[in-house]
Amino acid sequence: MDDSFMELISKINVVQTSTLEPLKTYSLLTTGSSHKGIPRGGVNNSKSIFKKLASMIKENLFVPDARVGWNKFAKKAAQEIIQRELPDVVVTTGPPQSTHLVGVALKKLFPKLIWMADFRDPWIELFSIDQASKSAWANKRNTKLELSVLTNADSILTIGPSMQRLLQQKMPRAQQDKVTYIYNGFDDVKMENAPILPSDTFTIIFVGLLADEYPSDGFVSALKQLGDSVAKIKLILAGNIAKKFINKVNEIDNLEVDVKGFVSHEQSLSLMKSASMLFTILPSLPNDEIIISGKMMEYIAARKPILCIGNKKGDAAALIQESNSGVTFNSQESNEMLAFIKKCMQEEGTLNADYQSIAQYNRKSTAVQLDQLLDELVKK
Repeated sequence: MDDSFMELISKINVVQTSTLEPLKTYSLLTTGSSHKGIPRGGVNNSKSIFKKLASMIKENLFVPDARVGWNKFAKKAAQEIIQRELPDVVVTTGPPQSTHLVGVALKKLFPKLIWMADFRDPWIELFSIDQASKSAWANKRNTKLELSVLTNADSILTIGPSMQRLLQQKMPRAQQDKVTYIYNGFDDVKMENAPILPSDTFTIIFVGLLADEYPSDGFVSALKQLGDSVAKIKLILAGNIAKKFINKVNEIDNLEVDVKGFVSHEQSLSLMKSASMLFTILPSLPNDEIIISGKMMEYIAARKPILCIGNKKGDAAALIQESNSGVTFNSQESNEMLAFIKKCMQEEGTLNADYQSIAQYNRKSTAVQLDQLLDELVKK
C-alpha cells in the first residue's frame, strides 16, 4: 500500500474488517513471502511448473477473483452500517470485481437502496483474465456473475465511452441508459507540488506496467536507430517492467537505462514532470480501445509530450489527440516513432498542449460530475 494516500481518507469513516486472503498463501507458496508474489498486473509467464499450477488453481477456484474471501465480512459490515445510518446510495467499485457481488447481496436485502456499480476495469475482458488459463466452468461463471451485477445495479459507472458501449452491449436494451462514464481524473494539487528533477540529458520516462506481452519491439527499434545518431539519452523505467524489455534496452548504444522499480505516487508524479518525453505501451488484445489508465490521465496532466503505443482509434488515443499531448502509434511504426522522438528532442520544452482541455480532468472537476450523477439518482 502507498501510505501517501492515507491523508486523502483522514476525514472519512473507514471501516476495517477481517478477510480470508488466499493470495497471501499463494504468494508464500510461490515466493516464500506473504506479499511479494501477490499479482500486480499482467499474466503469469513463469516457466516453473509449480507456479503455473498454482496460478491455474487461483484463476479457476476463486471466481471471480481471489479477493472473494472478503465478501462475507464486507456484507456483514455494510448491512450494519445501512441499518444504522440509512444511506441514500451504496457504491461498489472494482476490480476486484468480487466487490460487486457484495452489492448484489445488499440489493436483495434492501431492495429500495440505490446501488451504483463502478467498473474501473472490464470484468471478462480484463487483460489478466482474458489471457489466463481459465476453465469453461470459470468463464461461464464469470459471465453469469457479471450479468447479475449489470442487471441488478441501479446505475453503472465506468471510465470512458468505449467501456460504456462494451457494458451496454451485454445488457437488455431497456437498461442500457443506466450506464455512464466519467474519465479517470488526476490530482492537480499533487501534480503541481511534485518537484522537477534537474537533468541535462534528454530523458524518456515510463511509469506503470510493461508486461512481456506488450508490443515493445517497434519502440526498441526506434531507440536503436536513435542511439546510432545522437549523443547519450536517458531512459527511466518505474513500475513493474518485464525483464525481457530491460535486457533489450540495455543493449542499445548511447542509452543510459535507469530501472527504478516501484516508486511512491509522489515520486511517479515527479518523474513525469521531469521527463523530456513520456512513453507508454498499452496491451494489444480484443477490445483494447477501452483502455484508459489513471496513469494516462497523469501523463496528460504532466504536460510533457507523450509517445503512446496502442490502438490508434481507442479512447486513450482520442484523449491524447484532443489535449494535443502527443501521438499514438501502432506497434510497428518504428520509423514514425523515431521521427517523433527526434522532434521532441529538437523542440524540448515547447509542447503546445490544450491546458483548458486538460483541466477538465482534474479530481475536483470529476468529483463535481460524480456528485451531480449521485444527486440525479437520489431524485429519481
